[in-house]
Amino acid sequence: MEEQKDSKKMSRRKLLAAGAAGAAAAMAGAMMSATGGSAASVLGAVYREGGGTASLTGAGYVVPSTIEELRAMTAPSADYAYLVTNAGQEGHFIYDPADTASIDNTGLVLVSSSGARFKRLLETPYLNVKWFGAKGDGVTDDMAAIQRTIDAASARGGGTVFLPQGTYIVSPSGQNRIMLRSNVDILGEGGGTVIKVKDNAGDYGMVFGASSATPVRDVRMSHLRIDQNPANNLTCNIDSSRTDSYYWQFAVALYNYENIVIDHVTFDPACGNNTITLNNVTSRNAVITNCRFRFVRALGDPDYDNSAIYLNGRSHTVANCLIYAEPSQKARGAIETHGGTSVISDNISDGYYTGINLQASEASGVHSDMTVTNNTISNANQGIQFGPQLQYGIQNVVISNNTIHLANSVHQRTLTSGIATAGSSSDVGPHENITITGNTIVFEEEFTRRASLNEGAYGIGLYRNCDYTNVLISDNLIRNAPVTGIRMGSTAKVGVSTNIKISGNMIVNAGHYPATSELYRAGILLRSTVNGADISGNYISDTYDEAKGLFSIRVNDFDGTFTNVTVKNNLITTKQGGLWFNVSPSVHLEAPPAKTVVSFPPTSGTYIQGEIVLVTGLSVDAGKTPAGFKVTATGTAGTLTGVTGTGAVGTPYLVVNDVSQLQPEQWIRIEQGNQLRRIVRISGLEVRLNASLTAIAASSPVTFAAPSYMAFGSIGKLPAVADTSGSTLAELETEMNRVKQALRDYGILS
Repeated sequence: MEEQKDSKKMSRRKLLAAGAAGAAAAMAGAMMSATGGSAASVLGAVYREGGGTASLTGAGYVVPSTIEELRAMTAPSADYAYLVTNAGQEGHFIYDPADTASIDNTGLVLVSSSGARFKRLLETPYLNVKWFGAKGDGVTDDMAAIQRTIDAASARGGGTVFLPQGTYIVSPSGQNRIMLRSNVDILGEGGGTVIKVKDNAGDYGMVFGASSATPVRDVRMSHLRIDQNPANNLTCNIDSSRTDSYYWQFAVALYNYENIVIDHVTFDPACGNNTITLNNVTSRNAVITNCRFRFVRALGDPDYDNSAIYLNGRSHTVANCLIYAEPSQKARGAIETHGGTSVISDNISDGYYTGINLQASEASGVHSDMTVTNNTISNANQGIQFGPQLQYGIQNVVISNNTIHLANSVHQRTLTSGIATAGSSSDVGPHENITITGNTIVFEEEFTRRASLNEGAYGIGLYRNCDYTNVLISDNLIRNAPVTGIRMGSTAKVGVSTNIKISGNMIVNAGHYPATSELYRAGILLRSTVNGADISGNYISDTYDEAKGLFSIRVNDFDGTFTNVTVKNNLITTKQGGLWFNVSPSVHLEAPPAKTVVSFPPTSGTYIQGEIVLVTGLSVDAGKTPAGFKVTATGTAGTLTGVTGTGAVGTPYLVVNDVSQLQPEQWIRIEQGNQLRRIVRISGLEVRLNASLTAIAASSPVTFAAPSYMAFGSIGKLPAVADTSGSTLAELETEMNRVKQALRDYGILS
């Protein structure tokens, strides 16, 4: 019997080199020679206890055993493979008599009571956490087993830690976490692989993390779900007054990293200050793709700051993620990145205060290089924000083709915006090369003033105390911006805007919110110092039956200093009339058109000082009929019949009894106080005037304020004047009188 056994022996070296499958094949070959069987019949029977034509275990080549039996073994043999049969930990082990130092980690190394080391044969670099004692049964605390698996993979120089389907309970606390290691990936089997924080885990810093002193490189986490279990962690307290970080409840956090990928991971529910934090200004290369987040607020501060994804460093990609929270959960930021060279694309966020926040950093260098495109942001308070870091500017930002819906009346914040600059009062660095194109921004309507919101409600707002250079805002659709559709320049008139183009935008119902200050209720508003701007080809409309907006375009000298600013080819429409076109005389406009009338003086129409009025009637008195008239004083021609108005001193509103004869831009005279005013908007029976009343109007008669004209040129020629040579003095005097009359006829003399 001993002789027969010796003839079956295989070298330990051969078994170790072959791996599990190779060892099986090798042993099957040996069995073929011993039994005379074919390869197919022999391999088909490998490891089958009690079945087939042959069995390696039955033939004595592989010894079935349990982990407990191996650990108790006193005289193992290096000539055989030991098949561990513990459920979930199955596999082949080889006794290594040369190893006297390896530590028992359950998964790859087992140490017997006699000091023998058994080594698992590996066919792939995947290390199954169940080999290391994890149960995945939703009851057992598997945190230590998962850590053993990661450490074992790291000791081998890297590999993949594999978590088969199951629920793995973990118990982070304080600084205690699952430590990630360089070159070790974490892989599950999709949504069926769940890592769940145990009930009443209390305060903890993070579930997965690492020491900030050691960089973590080349790690991929994919195809699993992390459940932070906030509903059953009744012993935690997220307390923002604490000075330590061991209550933040991050799901994944690294403070020294390079080449990190988190892909197809579901964070549901997530509850910490941040769900993913990769935060180091000198770190680089983070990719977050195809992940899902659902935020549920943990116990503690009722309004603690939080983000689903927080990235700081260089070179970030966040794509195809779904980030969700009920508005009642007060989720703050869906995606926040600092540093630049980043692409944020094709993500969906729903219910967060802010969809995307971009910020430069002290390590951004001369390029921030941020692209935000094709994202959908719903039920937010602020869609996309961007800005500098202290004095370090933000440059080369493209925000395009995003769809943003603002639930401003739900969130009830002091500021709401579609796309806007942001930051603290100390973030004053310049903005350069900013492109905002093709976005759709829709707000909820708000017709009632609330204490928490004044003028801070912009469709697109570059409004901070900073410099802006090379800004293109084009082809965006902005609907229901409560206060301002597009705003350029700060409230404090600090900062210079240079090379600005605002074109091709559609702005609907901007300024409908009754803000305390009317100065900002505009479709397009420029403030501060602007050197070079083109506002052209925009479509601005108020679709309400009774107009609610105020200004269409406001570039007023009261708001700043404007040089080389052109406003042209913009279309402004309302149902009833209005939207005040309030533009400084320093702004370049289209040349005023020459108006025509059949006869003079005109019987209707408003005529602006400087305009030309041409008379087109056919009746001509040669040398006497003027070719036209130049308007010397603005006014409205015609007669108002039976119109009266009532208004209070210090207000720019007049309520009239009849608006059928009135239109925006007409000049009227209010009899009481002899007040001359221009109509800038009509809403129902309410007429908005260009200036406040200086005297009370109580059913005061209202008339048109007529324009003034001065004739120029004449049509036709006077007859020839005879030669006056040799004429007497009396004849010369008569001739001179004829010349003077001719000059009068031509309008040269009065």
